Amino acid sequence: MHKVAPFGMAILFILSQLIGMIVAEPFKEAGFSAFPEKNNPMNIIQIFVVLIVFTILILLIARYKEKLVKYVILIAFFLASISIFQAFFYFVNESLASLLALITAIVMLILLIRHPEWYVIDAFGVFLAGGISAIFAISLATKYIILLLVILAIYDFISVYKTKHMVELAKAISSDNLPLLMIFPKKADFSYMKSGFGEERDAIYMGLGDIIIPGILIIASYLEEGFIGFIATLIGALIGYSILMFQISKGPQPGLPYLNAGVIAGYIIIHFL
Repeated sequence: MHKVAPFGMAILFILSQLIGMIVAEPFKEAGFSAFPEKNNPMNIIQIFVVLIVFTILILLIARYKEKLVKYVILIAFFLASISIFQAFFYFVNESLASLLALITAIVMLILLIRHPEWYVIDAFGVFLAGGISAIFAISLATKYIILLLVILAIYDFISVYKTKHMVELAKAISSDNLPLLMIFPKKADFSYMKSGFGEERDAIYMGLGDIIIPGILIIASYLEEGFIGFIATLIGALIGYSILMFQISKGPQPGLPYLNAGVIAGYIIIHFL
């Protein structure tokens, strides 16, 4: 299973993008947009500011009140998931969408608290990442999506190699078995609840952001060019992912520089070559 793990994580990545592709058009028609005006450049500034503030907040809490980190992240995850689940359930039963979303989010929260195993986290993570990617894909103009991907790739590089605060954040998240990571085991008997985040790991870890961020451009490309746009950018992301998996054997690596570069390259090829 050790050699299968990178392929397993790739499948989770692909599944999330497929979910995003399937729901993107219905979300767009239903008006599930994160911003009122997709061509407003302030949108990406707002995203980046929220990201920075949230990261600083979690790191400060982890340093001085470590036990609070779990509850802060779980509450934030719970509140965000209600909106995403509501968008999914809107097409099942419009009148009951809010109630079904709340029930699903509560069940998810209970499972994440009582039994935060890797398959529970992955099951919810795949759907949430796909939904979030789709919502941002319809909320931002493509030029701003590309700019956002470039900025976040640079930020990820700095936060892993220079300030190293992203490594600290990953440790804080995994130490409490929190759901901001996707996990695929290298061993059949792996348990996320019993594991630690160290150099000798029995699983591959990938931040939800590493699935969501490149996924925004993958879904946006699908909305622009159809299935060929989806395939071109997805292949670009998987090439970047393959390079990342090779590099990750050397230690923690920033995922976005590889993934975003691959997605942007795929987008350029399909649009300009």
